[in-house]
Amino acid sequence: MQTLPSTEAPGGPQLRTWRTTTAVRVFALALATGNAISSGTLSEVLPLLLVLAVVSAASSLLEWSSRNKLTHWHSVAEAVAVTTVIVGASSSSSPVAYLAVPPVVAGVRHGLVTTLNVTLLSAFTAAATLALEPGGDALQGAAACAPWLAIGLGVGLLASWQSRATRDLAARQAPYAAAHLLMARIHQLATSGTLGLDSTSLASELEDAMRRATSGARSTVFVVEPDRTLRALNPGPDVERLAREIDLPDSDRTPGAAVVPLRGAQQVLGYCVVVGVPRWTDELADRAREVADDFALRLDTAVLFDDVRTLATSEERNRIAREMHDGVAQEIVALGYIVDEIESISDQDQTRELASVLRAEITRLVSEIRFSIFDLRHQVTDGRVASSLADYARAVSIASGLRVHLSLAESGPPLSPRTATEVLRVAQEAIGNVRKHANAENLWLTFESDGTMLQLEVEDDGVGNAGPREHHWGLQTMRERAEGVGARLDVCPRQDGGTVVSLRSTVTTPREGGTAHGHHRATG
Repeated sequence: MQTLPSTEAPGGPQLRTWRTTTAVRVFALALATGNAISSGTLSEVLPLLLVLAVVSAASSLLEWSSRNKLTHWHSVAEAVAVTTVIVGASSSSSPVAYLAVPPVVAGVRHGLVTTLNVTLLSAFTAAATLALEPGGDALQGAAACAPWLAIGLGVGLLASWQSRATRDLAARQAPYAAAHLLMARIHQLATSGTLGLDSTSLASELEDAMRRATSGARSTVFVVEPDRTLRALNPGPDVERLAREIDLPDSDRTPGAAVVPLRGAQQVLGYCVVVGVPRWTDELADRAREVADDFALRLDTAVLFDDVRTLATSEERNRIAREMHDGVAQEIVALGYIVDEIESISDQDQTRELASVLRAEITRLVSEIRFSIFDLRHQVTDGRVASSLADYARAVSIASGLRVHLSLAESGPPLSPRTATEVLRVAQEAIGNVRKHANAENLWLTFESDGTMLQLEVEDDGVGNAGPREHHWGLQTMRERAEGVGARLDVCPRQDGGTVVSLRSTVTTPREGGTAHGHHRATG
């Protein structure tokens, strides 16, 4: 079970420091009260103890209010107030031990320099108070104060050394603590059953809500990319025309069209363009802004999460590929060397024959592992699915001997990174099934996309009869990938023998506006 850090995590060291200094004050007051009770002078020093308690409480409150700031003035003020009250009491039973508190607190909270300054200031204040006291014994008062000031200085110096080590450790760990807190929150969001983080679904919800609020015919949601271009999360055939509406002044826009900004705390995160509004009024504009504000932060979070998920998935695939190459593949190759040795030294025909069969099987396994590593590492690198499919098909043709026939037509804006990746993975799985199970000679790979609709077909002239097999999840995985990007997967026999795997979009697919990588918010 994932345990999330508390909301106090960013201010943890400051909170611990405040607790320590408060505990020092409470302990000193309790010690002074106990001494007064044991000596029978409680009634005499009770007013002084109450004053010290007020000063202590005020100092703790000031520290709490400035716990995230490096302010020293309240430590100085506490030293002056405490010393003046104790030394000015002119009582032999006064709680002089409390003079050690300000230097100790300064050492815990601020460090060496402040500890020295507070101690010197306390000594100066004590000397000035004794000098101004008429008829008092200054030497006796100084003798009573000096030991506790020295104790406070010593403990404060030790505390400053320890707190500096703690602060240095906290500073070194701060980036990791912040990263841990962020990853814990991302994990909470990703595993939440009630919080949707799919940008396409959220954009569709925003569109529906905006159409209901404005009585518009249709709408499209755009987010701002790092290069200040706009990316439509759910584009249609007229996406370019709708994008142009954003830069037009109100008077030049198409009649019935309106642009509603998706506002963040300090910048515009995107826009929702609505068309076909019968009559745009101030009341309608207020309702539209309310809907946009309700969705803005959620939609921006979902877009960010899409990027994080893509990066994490890519890194995990590369990690698995490295482990397969450096682990399983190398061990199987080593087994092949042992089999070769057995075959070379054996003088029995049956043993040599079995070793030869085993060597062939090991060679096949190594080849499959290399194909799997290639599948894991192959990515859509330039935003275009067609070029990645062509590179992959050529590599498979060279390695397997299949004759691959390509028909690739990709126009318009690139597909979104998620859609492009899922299309590539479906094609890889389908081509892998042909290579491993179809016993085919030819493979036909067709891909068409105009940036909003897509169609992928993988055909072969093999044995056919493709269908789900027990403990094999290839077809189910392909269907799940298709559903994730709003497409439909069909598997059917080919007319002249073999199998056809077809992937067709059932809704418009999200595209990538521009060539930017990552997510960024434009100021405005």
